[in-house]
Amino acid sequence: MLTIGNLSKKTGVTVRTLGYYDQIGLLAPASRTEGGHRLYDAAQIIRLEQIVSLKYLGFSLDEIKLMIEDGTESIYNSLEKQLQLVREQKAELQRVEQALESMHHSIRTDEEMNWTLLFQVMRLFQQDQRELKQRLDRYLNEEQTQHMLTANLDHERRAEWLKLIADVKKHVNEPPHSVMAQQLATRWVEQVHRMFGSDEAFLENAWEAVREEADGVMFYPMTKEVATFIQKAIEYKENHQLLE
Repeated sequence: MLTIGNLSKKTGVTVRTLGYYDQIGLLAPASRTEGGHRLYDAAQIIRLEQIVSLKYLGFSLDEIKLMIEDGTESIYNSLEKQLQLVREQKAELQRVEQALESMHHSIRTDEEMNWTLLFQVMRLFQQDQRELKQRLDRYLNEEQTQHMLTANLDHERRAEWLKLIADVKKHVNEPPHSVMAQQLATRWVEQVHRMFGSDEAFLENAWEAVREEADGVMFYPMTKEVATFIQKAIEYKENHQLLE
């Protein structure tokens, strides 16, 4: 048996908090000494570990009390709901991160900020994927749309894409056969394959979506000028390779 002081030292939960848990009926002591001091046994220690764990996961004390009293199935169902909530919050944070990166990119690379376009970009990021999916469905089948939406575009890869687009914008007046244009085309193809693989049907449809939606919010900061430059440079590369 542990006194409330020893239980506090063992678990890191303050004596005051343990007293409050007893007061609200969340964690009653196993017994008391003749002097009225609380004593806790192994069962109470396990219950406290449950309380601390569930509290860390974001549940309220009222929710925790009901979950523990209802048993394992209740805890499982509650954890499942909490997991879904966390996933939704994670997706929202990822959208905020992409919005911040887009804004940061615009400030660093554009001569003048297009606030109307940026506002539309923010609106798109604030929404879930349903609207984006509806727009992609014009160009891709169901499987291809899911492939594009779930592509592994982490922070490092987004940074690579933003830098590549910025580099292309600096050289859009280069002829397709120039060394610079061919280097940019090579970088573009390599990044596309790293991100999406080499399914030609998917890549063709995805590229159509990019070309048609460039200058809009869906593929910001992609522009039609960049898409046209890359298209011509890649076509030259492919034709040149056929002639070799």
